[in-house]
Amino acid sequence: MEQAKEAKHNKSKMSTAEEKICNIFKNFEKNYWGKKSHQIETYLIRDIIVLRSQGNLSPAEEQLARTEEGKVLIKQLKVKELSSIKNILKFHLENKLNLQVLSLVIDNNPELDETIIVCRLNKEL
Repeated sequence: MEQAKEAKHNKSKMSTAEEKICNIFKNFEKNYWGKKSHQIETYLIRDIIVLRSQGNLSPAEEQLARTEEGKVLIKQLKVKELSSIKNILKFHLENKLNLQVLSLVIDNNPELDETIIVCRLNKEL
């Protein structure tokens, strides 16, 4: 997977709010991770945002993810990395969406090279 590719999202299928959330996350990735995902999908379910980001691993991490031990190491590293910037993402979402973020859960799967973010807001978007 080529890291230089722009993150893809199907604008024709997304609402304006979903597209806005994708753009918030793309800017967040660029500013805090120094790279962008290959593909980002956003789903709004009442007051819940589900964001699926694919293509997050560097070539070295992709190589490491081929072993079971490597998958565990990457998972531990990503969990620690994501937990340290979780409040920053929460801040960006609240400021850009003008809503309170009640909870934010981030998980990743090195085997599938994807990150899932679930965010609950104080009201529907």
